[in-house]
Amino acid sequence: MRTAFLYSKVFLTNAISKAFKRHDPSEGYFIVIDGGEGSGKGTVIERLKGKYPAIEFSREPGGTPYAEEIRAVMLQSKYAKEANAITQFLLVSAGRADHMARKAEEVIASGRHFVTDRSDSTSWGYQIGGQEGGYNVKKLFFAVRKAVYKNIRPDLHIILEVDPKEGARRVAARKGEINHFDERKRDFHERVMKAYRTFGKLFPGEVRFVDANRSKDEVFAEVDSMLSSYILK
Repeated sequence: MRTAFLYSKVFLTNAISKAFKRHDPSEGYFIVIDGGEGSGKGTVIERLKGKYPAIEFSREPGGTPYAEEIRAVMLQSKYAKEANAITQFLLVSAGRADHMARKAEEVIASGRHFVTDRSDSTSWGYQIGGQEGGYNVKKLFFAVRKAVYKNIRPDLHIILEVDPKEGARRVAARKGEINHFDERKRDFHERVMKAYRTFGKLFPGEVRFVDANRSKDEVFAEVDSMLSSYILK
């Protein structure tokens, strides 16, 4: 009951905010690209960097020197896998606050578009969904989100959806660094995908989904179309 009331309040607040929100033409757009493990998100972003050199691309956790250090603690510490949802959420939120204050806000205010690889939707997917953060973590999420995004909030979240089984196959096949989230069981990733859908309902008009089970070219074309509909306005 408490969760349903919280969701209703958030939904109505964001629906009203979206209805009256007007983008300042002197500012750039703030766009988040997100997705589960093995969704091909990194590949899409690398292609976007080549096509749109004027866009400022960044990432979370990370994006600033201090936030990158927080990223290392979150993902590579030998104790990280045992950290619960609220611990991980508070860590990533500290990095997000620094990322916004020291990088994102300045870029957007200058008129440049800002695209980040993961952001608040990831916290909802991974800590609320995957790590099963309960009511108190959900309530904290909205309070912290309001504080971190006090000046600028994302205009659009593009979330790449991949079947957890296919995502796991891709992660196993790829080269490079993996972290404890990559290694979680399938039920964790199923909860992440389900939570992303809830996030989309809570923030109407700000979230769009892409079927990432398709070919790389098909996925890129759809993401590119969504991105360009904003930055080429």
